[in-house]
Amino acid sequence: MPSKTKNEFDEALKFAIDNEQKAVEFYTKLAARPHQPGVKEMLLQLAEEEKGHKAKLERVRSGEKLLKPGAGLTRKLDLEDYVTAPESEDDLDFQDALLLAMKKEKAAFSFYMDVAGNMRDPSLKELFLSLASEEATHKLRFELEYDRQIQPDN
Repeated sequence: MPSKTKNEFDEALKFAIDNEQKAVEFYTKLAARPHQPGVKEMLLQLAEEEKGHKAKLERVRSGEKLLKPGAGLTRKLDLEDYVTAPESEDDLDFQDALLLAMKKEKAAFSFYMDVAGNMRDPSLKELFLSLASEEATHKLRFELEYDRQIQPDN
């Protein structure tokens, strides 16, 4: 019978994989809209990076990265704390889409930091810290784009 900790870790991995897929879909959909030069490419690049995150997480979940007994989370995470979504993403103007993207990246960063902080296995801790760092970089890219396009005088 699987341990409670392993089930919680699997639940956290599934949550992360689902959120990475949602990010891929969000950025791909956003890229299809008309933008200033360079924005479409940035969004498609971010979608590819999120696909890479998803692939890393799927490898862990499938057991490719062998988990030692007791390697999982030290405490249960409240996954709902990391969910950010408006009622409809389709109706967002570009400014609101950028703001939502920043919130999504911040939530992903917080999630990965919390998972890393609760990992017993050092290599998995390093993986989640790396993912957190990449999400922070994504957030910064959106902040810079927001400043460039929405608040160019700041």
